[in-house]
Amino acid sequence: MQRSRFLLLITLALLVSVLLAACGSSGDDAGPSPTPLPGTILDPPKEVADFTLTDHTGQPFSLSDLRGKVVMLFFGYTNCPDVCPTTLAEFKQVKAQLGEDADQVAFVFVSVDGARDTPERLAAYVHAFDPDFIGLTGDDAAMRTVGQDYGIFYQRVSYDNPDNYLVDHTASSFVVDQEGRYRIVFPYQSDPAGMAEQIRRLVAGQ
Repeated sequence: MQRSRFLLLITLALLVSVLLAACGSSGDDAGPSPTPLPGTILDPPKEVADFTLTDHTGQPFSLSDLRGKVVMLFFGYTNCPDVCPTTLAEFKQVKAQLGEDADQVAFVFVSVDGARDTPERLAAYVHAFDPDFIGLTGDDAAMRTVGQDYGIFYQRVSYDNPDNYLVDHTASSFVVDQEGRYRIVFPYQSDPAGMAEQIRRLVAGQ
């Protein structure tokens, strides 16, 4: 009789320990793991050269003119059928997500098709997305130099008509911090809310 009672107590003790362990594990897994923020952070940041191109008003414009702000850079062209308009639409969403912090961020579209992308054309293009967006253009030699720091690739895809062509180009977006250092690269079609959070951390000095 006592042996049966002893075995019952042992069984109950084991059952209680299992239940307590289960409760403990449920506390550790109380919610889903947070979704990782998009982008690759360069640590340490990469020093990049200043550059001067022509802006959408026809005036010289340097990267250093934006010192003190976080800068989102994208390299594309106005005749781009898909990647460029998609990315600038995402930039618009990022700006909206930033709220008041958007005043501390500049959004810059750099053309890799200087032969066609005049300042007037750039102005119409970038302002169709947001009146505060900045468009920059320059000749091929200048663009090759600027693109080296960011690993930019672009190549014209020719057709029979020399004025009718597409340009294959890097689809990533790049973030430069307030001190002019290259800090983050975002792959194409990154989540705008996630990009905004990464940029907000830079604005806050994190």
